[in-house]
Amino acid sequence: MIQRIQSLFLFVAAAIAIALLFIPFGYITTPDAQFVFNAVSLKYNIPDGHTVVRVYYVALCLAICAVLSLIALFTYKNRIRQTQIISINMIVYLVALMLILWLCPDVIFKKFFASRGVEFTFEFAHKVLLLILVFVEALCLFLANRFIKKDEAMVRAADRLR
Repeated sequence: MIQRIQSLFLFVAAAIAIALLFIPFGYITTPDAQFVFNAVSLKYNIPDGHTVVRVYYVALCLAICAVLSLIALFTYKNRIRQTQIISINMIVYLVALMLILWLCPDVIFKKFFASRGVEFTFEFAHKVLLLILVFVEALCLFLANRFIKKDEAMVRAADRLR
């Protein structure tokens, strides 16, 4: 049924993944300019600033997380398939976190600015909000998976009694 508690967790996880697509993750400051890093690109921090580096794979991972959460939400009739989808979603989310928190700021942007001989500093934007959103989405996926497994165990126990 769609009225289960795990459905709420899956909906919240999808909403957070969609929200992460639109909030900035951090700011890069160089002696010449300031750049903003979001799920799609690194661009100048001015209105309609042009894109310097494209990071579509971050947005792709977050979009896949949102879609997988919604697919799992509506696959409520097949609980085993639902747990498999959520497990895949957790892996994709882990990859997205690795890209957001480590790979983009420490590897890709460092190479980009080093090739131009520019010193830069990276600072996460909205640290508390970003940390809360990341933690809550991971928690929602974990709890949804746990409650689905608990439902499956109850159904199997009821089948044994018949």
